[in-house]
Amino acid sequence: MKILILLNIVSSDGGGAEWSLLDVCRGLAERGHELHCIYCKEGDLLPHYQQFCKTVTKVSTYRIQGCKPSSSIRFITSLLQVRHTQFDLIYANYYSQTFFGGIVARVKGIPLVCHLRSYPPQKRHFPAQIQIGLNSCTSMIAVSQAARSSYLKAGLNPQTIKVVYNGIDLERFVLGSDRDVTRQALGIPPRAFVVLYAGRITPPKNIEMLIHAFARLGLQCDQARLLITGSSFSFSYNPVEGDLYQQKLVDLCQKLGISDRVHWLGKRTDVPELFRAADVSVLPSLLPETFGRVIAESMACGTPAIGLRYGGIPEVLSGEFQRFQVATGDVAGLTQQLLALKDWQKFDPTLGQRCRAYVEEHFSKERMVEEVEQTMQAAIASHPRQFGSPHSKAVKFHPWYPDSLGV
Repeated sequence: MKILILLNIVSSDGGGAEWSLLDVCRGLAERGHELHCIYCKEGDLLPHYQQFCKTVTKVSTYRIQGCKPSSSIRFITSLLQVRHTQFDLIYANYYSQTFFGGIVARVKGIPLVCHLRSYPPQKRHFPAQIQIGLNSCTSMIAVSQAARSSYLKAGLNPQTIKVVYNGIDLERFVLGSDRDVTRQALGIPPRAFVVLYAGRITPPKNIEMLIHAFARLGLQCDQARLLITGSSFSFSYNPVEGDLYQQKLVDLCQKLGISDRVHWLGKRTDVPELFRAADVSVLPSLLPETFGRVIAESMACGTPAIGLRYGGIPEVLSGEFQRFQVATGDVAGLTQQLLALKDWQKFDPTLGQRCRAYVEEHFSKERMVEEVEQTMQAAIASHPRQFGSPHSKAVKFHPWYPDSLGV
């Protein structure tokens, strides 16, 4: 297949969605497909795409902003940048790219496949351009049943949405014996109980809940440590807002008297090593998450993970690991879960291997790439949906109201 990939900000600051897209694209390239990428803003992941994509081109925008002529000109200019190359399929990583992708798909007579990595807008309608774009999609890929359910509630046709769970790079996130080395480098006592949060530092991630639960453990500095790794982030891409939130968390640690037990590690590239150095990782997010990639990454490294019973997280923590789910707002319950996992290596020594085996069975990168590839091939084989096509009735969207589980 010759695929046009629509990228937005090519940065790991976008979180698991950007890493997952990179894994999908690299996997498709390794399977012999020809990839052409366009993007709107540079980031640290751009060199990765340049390694395996035939072309990588910067465009101005995927949407028309307001009624200003300059915005329309930028949009048309972006469209013209892909006019000369013929593709078999267009692949959008977010629904916000579908208006642009839908126009290109109609002009070239090819299908558009969109990955649904985030939920629909809560309690409000999709913008008109996105409604047009979503109606132009031949197929859509949801990263969880929770994500799929939310789009069905917003009005989408269930026949167009397939669930493909995110996959983890099991060659990067591996079991290892470097726990003591990493702890020594971080200045952590070898026998301390170590709790890890890995992810963006932003209010929807609900890191306050973890800090309160950790403080309730009542353990001293030589007995327990909390590691927080990730960059401060604002959904408006305002670095000041992100830094202010992190400072609030630092002040909270000071207020609770645990500052000497909390390590602020910033953005790191050695996340697998941090997972292996920890006894447990926690994702307290109230975003809500459509998947919860860091949970699978932690478990792939042999470190059990705790997550909220919210959004798509319960689909990652299923089977025997369902016991590691915590109700939203239940700080006492999170504290009890942490205490229950203290010294798990002694009372349940095979837990780490079972975590790894579970991820290998359910969330491998190879399975994800194969299922995305199959969806793309099926879209090409079917008649592509176009704007105003008489063969497909346009969906009438309505606001999505999540229930108590964020679904």
